[in-house]
Amino acid sequence: MQRETTNVRLRITSATLTAADIEAKLGLKPDESWKIGDRTGTFGAILKDHGFALDAVSPYSLKLADHMRAMIKRIAPVAAKIGEISAQAKVEMVCTMFCKSPPPLLFERDDLRWLAAIGASLDIEVAQLIERAQPAAEKKPGDKEGPASVF
Repeated sequence: MQRETTNVRLRITSATLTAADIEAKLGLKPDESWKIGDRTGTFGAILKDHGFALDAVSPYSLKLADHMRAMIKRIAPVAAKIGEISAQAKVEMVCTMFCKSPPPLLFERDDLRWLAAIGASLDIEVAQLIERAQPAAEKKPGDKEGPASVF
């Protein structure tokens, strides 16, 4: 059985700013970084932008709004610097959810203001978890069907 999880990631990509440039401007180490020409994914697609990513530091089981607030708290000290970088890079708040049923998607006004202040777009990715049916137990030779007869 798969578990429901939610993750929020701040992703900054740029054709001109490297992850090292972004790290120097923000004073934060990325949780993940990549450079133009790196290969990614199953088919080894070649990346066309440099990248810098920070993940929300919160339990996967929390609601999306709580993950967003954890990320906002993490980046709050450098929000103005991220806003400056957004003129030279693409800044995205990427929300990824694996869930059994579609969750409500509600964002508070202040959370949306934070996104605007750092020049970020909002990307929401939802994947529905489907439970696989368990195969029926196989009958053994000699098993009787129906109620037992009484003689």
